[in-house]
Amino acid sequence: MHPVDVATNLLEAFNAGDLDRMRELLAPNLIAWVTNADGEADRVTGREEYLARIAAMDLPAAQYRVTLTQSPAAIDDHLLLLMVEVQAERNGRRLQNFAAHVLRVDDGRVTQWRMADAKPAESDRFWS
Repeated sequence: MHPVDVATNLLEAFNAGDLDRMRELLAPNLIAWVTNADGEADRVTGREEYLARIAAMDLPAAQYRVTLTQSPAAIDDHLLLLMVEVQAERNGRRLQNFAAHVLRVDDGRVTQWRMADAKPAESDRFWS
């Protein structure tokens, strides 16, 4: 599968809260960097650890939606830049944010995922 197809399928699975489909698109030895409330990046090692974090967010209950703001940009044959808008609503609270994601895709699976959140403190408040 082409890296752009992997990335767009991953976003669709993310929006659906479909952890099984995400599992198929993520390499078992995934390394991810996730923006924390301070704007720093927390390293997450392994697909299952990453998916456990996603499961804890309960995306369907948060009416979570990630939308590409532009077409994925190929950095090279394996790296893609995704610029996204994030929207969610839960318990009367709303989140609107933007993020950049750089995905490394090898053999049809994401092996590295770097995320930079535009407004990390707002995301932290929403999810806490």
